[in-house]
Amino acid sequence: MQNAQDRTQDKVTANAGSGRREANAKATRGAMIAAGREAFIRHGFADASLDDIVQDAQVTTGALYHHFGNKKGLFQAVAESLEQDMLERISAALTDDMNGWEQLETAMHLTFALCADSGVHRILFSDAPNVIGMREWRDIELRYGFGLVHRILAKLHEDGEINCCSVDLTAQMLLGAVMEAVHAMVMSDDSERTAAEAKKTLLGFIETLKVRHETHR
Repeated sequence: MQNAQDRTQDKVTANAGSGRREANAKATRGAMIAAGREAFIRHGFADASLDDIVQDAQVTTGALYHHFGNKKGLFQAVAESLEQDMLERISAALTDDMNGWEQLETAMHLTFALCADSGVHRILFSDAPNVIGMREWRDIELRYGFGLVHRILAKLHEDGEINCCSVDLTAQMLLGAVMEAVHAMVMSDDSERTAAEAKKTLLGFIETLKVRHETHR
């Protein structure tokens, strides 16, 4: 009969083995997401090769299907990893001493800057709505950067600081304005000038949303 000490040792060994398996699985997923990100940035979803991705990640095709189900599943994981990166960078720039409008302006400027990267733009705004589906992708976006902007707007609305009929629609329009600004910058012969004009225009858009409180002398 196994004594208590042996049972404890078996449990420790089992936990250690489970921990190693989890670490290995996490490393495998990370390698495939990194390889997938490079492939989807370079070639787009349609032309990215799964064979090239698994080769770059140094895993088997079976491992990819085990972790992500299919090419679409891997793409979604890549897109969410980009959204998470953006959320972390934007959140790090928002401080407690900022008011809601300052947080919104900072979030919009950073979103513009981050989305100006052609690879980010291609994955998140060209391919993702089509590959994942517009409604499904919007639900995912609400958990990340778009969701952060939405929460800032909701707090401003709750405090009576913003002129808008719908927080959701206003957040979508702001995001749409950012995307059109990025597109204009990419297409421009003078990207720096267009970027400066775009940022000024976005600030003007945000200004129109502010409730003007009367001051009494």
